[in-house]
Amino acid sequence: MANEMKSSNTVMEVVRNYMEERCASDPILAIKYANPAKSLEKALNYVAHEVQKSGLTIMDSDSVFSLILHYYDENLEDVPNVNCKIAVAKELTDTERAEAKEQAMEQYKEEQLRELRRQNQPKATAPKHTATAPKAGEEINVQPNLFGDDF
Repeated sequence: MANEMKSSNTVMEVVRNYMEERCASDPILAIKYANPAKSLEKALNYVAHEVQKSGLTIMDSDSVFSLILHYYDENLEDVPNVNCKIAVAKELTDTERAEAKEQAMEQYKEEQLRELRRQNQPKATAPKHTATAPKAGEEINVQPNLFGDDF
């Protein structure tokens, strides 16, 4: 059974939107993009294969789109299917960024309070033994034996 990359709908949508925008301004790319032998799924598999060959685990969007354009520009041989997941980073709005910062600050405060409470807790100490050795000349308190002096 061959390993296959399953691209999420979000990834496919982002790449499709990018390619459609580029094709609107580049008729030659539009012709290559319409090639029935090529597909977005195969383009993403090509990207995953190139990323895997490079040893990277993450790549910026410019590099990814550059590889996708290369896939459509060149007559490349089919690459073996790659088993991986591709994720799209989301650009945060100012509101989302402010909320994330507030959550991070709240989490930081909670962690600092926990650490202060841990440091201020009384430390458990082992009980001290108060028994001491008898002084010279004192009798040692011996318990009587029920079985006699033989034991």
